[in-house]
Amino acid sequence: MIDDPDDDDDTGSTIPRGKAGRRRAAAPKPKSPSASGGAKDPEPDVFADVGEFVEHWLAPVLAGKLLGGGRGRTWCRQWWRHREVSIRLHALWRGWEGARRSEEPLAMSSWWVQHTDPHLRALCDGEAGPMWRCTPEAHVDIPAYPTIPAPSGWFDADHSDERPPSDGGRGPDFRRARRDGDAA
Repeated sequence: MIDDPDDDDDTGSTIPRGKAGRRRAAAPKPKSPSASGGAKDPEPDVFADVGEFVEHWLAPVLAGKLLGGGRGRTWCRQWWRHREVSIRLHALWRGWEGARRSEEPLAMSSWWVQHTDPHLRALCDGEAGPMWRCTPEAHVDIPAYPTIPAPSGWFDADHSDERPPSDGGRGPDFRRARRDGDAA
């Protein structure tokens, strides 16, 4: 945290900054020691936001792992213009901050294996990912899926009087139907 005496808020406290110097909201401080239950204050985030996390940690760590041009993996310098990318990377940033603070020895390994690797496979897929038309040099807008608004009340129905389907809602077993049909 960088303290800048010229950057005080109206309460007289300094505004914390991330490693890149961007403003970061201060964590609320308990009014008294009993308010926190005697526990220590939570450690602040290293990065102020997902942009800082991507720019100053994730992108440098992943450097050199892209082919671009629709082959293998791709990346867009304007990744933040892709909603899916922004949402997934935000989740990864929050998970990274949590894993970093965790006392569990395998928390960071879990973050990579269970979260980051699958998200990056989906995001950087040069054939089907959300940045598939982009290259590391150029952004290309990709239109959203076309939709038709659901009729009014479509999601508001009270289904409390309905019984669950006898198959548990899984639908027909097409593998069995095919076997039964093949035997005929």
